[in-house]
Amino acid sequence: MGGRPQDGVGLAGSMGGLKMSVGPLSRRAALACGAAALGAAATLSAPALAQQGRPVRIGGTPNYGPVLPVNAALRLGLFEKAGVRAEFTGYSGGSASMEALAAGEADLINFFPPGAALARQRGVRSVIVSAGTLTPRGWKVMVGKDSPIREVRQLAGKKIGITANGSTTDFFALWVGQRAGGTVARIPLGGGGLIPGLLAGNVDAVVAYPPLSYQLETSGNGRVVVDLGTAMQPNLPDVWIASERAVNERPEEIRKALVGLYSAIRHMKANPDWAIAFIQEHNRFEPQIARLEYENTIKNLSDDGMIREEWVEASLELARLAGLRDLPAARDMFTTRFVPVTPIAA
Repeated sequence: MGGRPQDGVGLAGSMGGLKMSVGPLSRRAALACGAAALGAAATLSAPALAQQGRPVRIGGTPNYGPVLPVNAALRLGLFEKAGVRAEFTGYSGGSASMEALAAGEADLINFFPPGAALARQRGVRSVIVSAGTLTPRGWKVMVGKDSPIREVRQLAGKKIGITANGSTTDFFALWVGQRAGGTVARIPLGGGGLIPGLLAGNVDAVVAYPPLSYQLETSGNGRVVVDLGTAMQPNLPDVWIASERAVNERPEEIRKALVGLYSAIRHMKANPDWAIAFIQEHNRFEPQIARLEYENTIKNLSDDGMIREEWVEASLELARLAGLRDLPAARDMFTTRFVPVTPIAA
């Protein structure tokens, strides 16, 4: 989506991951340095050893708003201040991030609870460790500027563009259809095809994620029918998920990685000018789009990662709208051992 342009949860098989290592040290470099680090271990203090150990490998979609604080934390040196080394690898979507976690190539990723539930059904042992956003801020069901559709009930029976079958956009389209009092035809267009498909008239509406929703609205070519961020109850459109192996074998490093992440969130909220400039530079957004990303996404990120069973359950209910059954119980999907996170100063 859009953030996470291909965020399917693996219903149609692997979607592949486009990896872009932007952390301070790549995995290849980390391996190359391993022997030297071990050789010097006897002379290092405990904090230094934490810095020289294997990094916590964080994965997500690079320009998706809730993932931006990872790169802000790297920029601000907050992982190091928390006592852990981290690296970030960008993937093409949530599904690709989950594939990396399953393959042991990532320790901590950003994704959606139904995707984690389906991965669990396939034997991927993972656990939600903290909340990102509670409601889908910046996510909107949009139509073309000249569309006669003005309210949600008019979407019944219409074609709604989504990124992929089984994606978060797909689940949200099903939710909209339920609210419209009928069914909707979900048309997979890919992340890059949503706006062109809408403007060409191939679909009647699209589920637009940030920043596409901002771009479509500010261009004057689109109009909002449903603002999902205000219309939906808390359903955790994104969470941070760790492998069970990382949680069991490296809990202190996971905790410190979350401290670095949520410290960046606190810094961005407290320093809007810095945050907007960072978003504009990192994502190459126009100033207006960067400000909307900040106001709608960053300011609404969880301050401490707290998570509740009813929020996870609401998220899984979206998957059930798609006909998915035998999902894990919400209470088995997450742990509260790492939250609330206590941030540190930048």
